[in-house]
Amino acid sequence: MEYRNFGNSDLEVSVIGFGCWPMGGTQYGATDDDEEIAAVHKALDAGITCFDTAAAYGPGHSEEVLGKALGARRKDVVVVTKCGIAFNPETETFGRDSSREAIMAGIDRSLGLLGMDYVDLYLIHWPDPNTPIAESMGALQELIDAGKIRYAGVSNFQPDLLAECRKTLNIVANQVGYHMFDRRIERELMPHCEREGIGIMAYGSLAHGVLTGSMSADTTFEETDWRATGYAFGLPLFHEDHWVKNLETVDRLSQVADGLGVSLPTLASAWVLRDPTVTVSLIGFRRPEEIDDALKVAELQIPDDVLEEIDAISSEAFERLYAAREFDPQDSPPNPENPNPTRR
Repeated sequence: MEYRNFGNSDLEVSVIGFGCWPMGGTQYGATDDDEEIAAVHKALDAGITCFDTAAAYGPGHSEEVLGKALGARRKDVVVVTKCGIAFNPETETFGRDSSREAIMAGIDRSLGLLGMDYVDLYLIHWPDPNTPIAESMGALQELIDAGKIRYAGVSNFQPDLLAECRKTLNIVANQVGYHMFDRRIERELMPHCEREGIGIMAYGSLAHGVLTGSMSADTTFEETDWRATGYAFGLPLFHEDHWVKNLETVDRLSQVADGLGVSLPTLASAWVLRDPTVTVSLIGFRRPEEIDDALKVAELQIPDDVLEEIDAISSEAFERLYAAREFDPQDSPPNPENPNPTRR
């Protein structure tokens, strides 16, 4: 396993991270807690040290299962969780809230569910337009001073907001979507993070399941699965108008992977990690057997000519989806269960 630091910090993690969004059991279709726990144990044995969850996953169930799974081995890993999205049980909707009050209450709730005294990295899940950045960053600094978190970061923030954050607090990470079908961060965000020494946590590295190679023209999603909207953070990744062409792209990329003697998921994650600005590629593991492929990622060095071939295939697919986008991540609505409310 390869390990990298978040930007200019001394916080080191494995380049493969265990993404715990599916572990919540409500937003990626049903999952089995025992299988998830077994997957965590196998990941630990394999040298995976980054485990990423959030208060909104479940909500709360993901944190609870992760804490149970880690147990006494918690001290050997970097635990990441997120705040800033509040669930309203009366309306069963989510809203953004990164106020000091919400952040303080959120960390105590998360620590209780995780069964931990602190988390290694605490992120604001989405920008909150109603709370001054300085207030949110000040609250995170208080949590660092209190020993409840070791480092702070954000998720889904664009360069202008990152610059505002850095005026108050030395954030070390920005978690954003990045995969072969979605290359938006390459335009401005990735260069900014490289210059400023902010590590990128790439979520959706397998294109939210598309690059597993297991989907087909007959693939359907449960009603509670956010992918049933047809959209992935504004891009029509699962939309019927693009699905056949997306599967053709997957076939072409699978042939490239076959030529290297690796699986498509291995190639997809290794591609995300080709830029050292990306600290960790997050994969939403569901079962122990899925860990095996991930172990090959850190070992794979993609030849330059193959990278050029992938770039051509990937760019064509991305530009097609980008032209049909409905919004960009910084403009996305606050509900992580329903990234595009017009579709549900």
